[in-house]
Amino acid sequence: MADRRVRDAHAKLVRLVAEKRLMLGVNIGLMSRPGSPVFRRIETALPIFIGIMGTIGGVAIGGLPLGIVALMAGLGVWFLVILPRMKDQVYERTVGYATSEPDAFVKVWDAGAVTLSRDGEECRPPDGDWMEFVRQSRTREEQDKEDGLS
Repeated sequence: MADRRVRDAHAKLVRLVAEKRLMLGVNIGLMSRPGSPVFRRIETALPIFIGIMGTIGGVAIGGLPLGIVALMAGLGVWFLVILPRMKDQVYERTVGYATSEPDAFVKVWDAGAVTLSRDGEECRPPDGDWMEFVRQSRTREEQDKEDGLS
């Protein structure tokens, strides 16, 4: 269980991300590998299996020319449809996981899978102090108080 400083910093981080004052960057390649808490094997294996079976079926039905067409179509669908969708899903699952609890965020931070940014300034693991970066960031409520609006 995380200590109080980590829990407080994480609570503020979740609020800042929800207010879009901090952006959470995700290393998609690292988070879409086996062993990652957000990895889904079926998401990767099923499209590859279908592509291989489509290519083999194309070769069986129409010979090598149809097999090559099926392979090119499969690659096109992979790169233009499936891969962008998969990246978005991994990003959303990672953000959900990282903001779910302090220990989860610390785990992905220590793995180097996430970065924080605000107004062109970045905080990257392992050298960056994410708690200080979050502490220096202002929520809307804090910004309004500083501006004298509340």
